[in-house]
Amino acid sequence: MRAKNTNKLLLWAFLPAIFLSPARAVIVAGTLGTGNNNATKAGLDAYLSSVSGPMFSYWDNQIRVSDASGVYLGYNPSTMRGWVLSANHVTTPTAITVAGKSYSVGAGYQIGTSDLKLYQIGGAVSDPALPISLPAVNLASSLSTGGEFSLMFGRGSTNSSNAPYTWVAPGTDPANGSRWATNMVEGTTSYLGNEILVTDFDSPFVQFRTDYDGQGALGDSGGGLFVWRNGSWELAGITWAVNSTASAAAYGDLTYFSGIFSQASAIRSITGTLVPEPTTPAYLLTVLMAVALQRRRANPRQ
Repeated sequence: MRAKNTNKLLLWAFLPAIFLSPARAVIVAGTLGTGNNNATKAGLDAYLSSVSGPMFSYWDNQIRVSDASGVYLGYNPSTMRGWVLSANHVTTPTAITVAGKSYSVGAGYQIGTSDLKLYQIGGAVSDPALPISLPAVNLASSLSTGGEFSLMFGRGSTNSSNAPYTWVAPGTDPANGSRWATNMVEGTTSYLGNEILVTDFDSPFVQFRTDYDGQGALGDSGGGLFVWRNGSWELAGITWAVNSTASAAAYGDLTYFSGIFSQASAIRSITGTLVPEPTTPAYLLTVLMAVALQRRRANPRQ
């Protein structure tokens, strides 16, 4: 386990304006900051397979929210509404696209004093059926600890070929798909009483770096940080901020994530129980019932 960079953690306290800026493009050390094949699901699958790691089933749950990022958590079969988790400082969207279909955005709920925000999607007459084929995301079941391997996600691109990797202004181009990176959770700190997870951007020449060591950038806010616990990938954090003093990512920079575990009960109190839950017998029955219900709502004469 690498030691925390205490000076960097202290730096965080003196740069509040920077932490209110959304981030864009998860950057991996390498040409154009893209590393090697970190912009596709196939690339992630190939990497996890090469290290005998567990497959990641939430690729399509990583979505765009306004000019930043978010995570589709699943839908509530009682209300037939879907739920998206993002960062509170991200511009409130009027529509969110999940699995290639656009949904209207209903109520939004900030979670306590954290930078987490839930959006309810679907339910309008013009909305398509909810994406019942996507799995519900498992929320963190325990506090994060230093030394945990993680996957981080965000959307966008860089515009320089060497470190420090500069980034362009965030945008809403759907062609900018999700990008992934690996990292280690260095440890946790707190802000306004909220748990904040911290990762460090390591150079390819650092001994204890991960294979695709990454850093958040402008527009990544709202993206997910996942860790492997209890036999499944769990959402441990939502990208909050970076400590870069310029519009660039340099080795040694930190990315900060709003912790999920301490807010999981508050999130569930709003969303209720979400489905689908893959690999459970009840899952197939729930999907069939949901499909039948949606068809009846679409065709009320049936």
